[in-house]
Amino acid sequence: MAGVIIAAMTKPIRSLRPHRLATVLLVTALLAGCQQPAEKPAEGDPHAGIELPPGHPQIDLSQGGVAAEAGAAQHPPVMSLDGEGLRLVDPDSGATRPLAFGVPLDQLKLVTEKLKGPAEAGRAEECGAGPLAYLSWQDGLTLYALDGLFAGWALDAADSPAAKGKDGKPVPKLTTISGIGIGSTRAQLLDVYDAKIEQTTLGTEFNAAGLSGILDGTGAKAKVTNLWSGVNCVFR
Repeated sequence: MAGVIIAAMTKPIRSLRPHRLATVLLVTALLAGCQQPAEKPAEGDPHAGIELPPGHPQIDLSQGGVAAEAGAAQHPPVMSLDGEGLRLVDPDSGATRPLAFGVPLDQLKLVTEKLKGPAEAGRAEECGAGPLAYLSWQDGLTLYALDGLFAGWALDAADSPAAKGKDGKPVPKLTTISGIGIGSTRAQLLDVYDAKIEQTTLGTEFNAAGLSGILDGTGAKAKVTNLWSGVNCVFR
């Protein structure tokens, strides 16, 4: 049918009789009405051009801010440590979104630098899993990527002053969503996790919910000095 219509429309219109001309014009109008209009990007869409995996946080670049979801958060999300990667917490609603292992490094860099500022980027050649690309900050956080994908993180005690955000206020201390971070005690750790604690070549080492770490002693008041998860450069 479409071929017939195209053939009819290629004839000079002056050669068509009035009733045939009316038929062609009617068919042309109907075809035009059936075509779907091109979708226009939402005006002011802060996520335009930012492609993140489904279920991962979207970054508001329109005003230099960060939002867990378009228009959902009034304040930047808080980054927390997780046994499966990182997790972003909306301080207004308490909702969380994962930034899980497997995210491409360039997207990981985009998200984390919007939250924490520029990272020092490099490559660790002598790691058990092979060469690892990394992003690190002065607060002791290092993110590792293997073959271009987010693969692990490590946190140790920072020697530098507490980092500050764009508003001049100190950036929240990095912890798990349960509040465990550098300086947490063994008693606090065992209060929220069913942790396995043992003596290894690294010292008093613990494992809990996909996390690993080191305590500076064996007593209840012993403190966490290191935390990590996923692929790392941990030498035993």
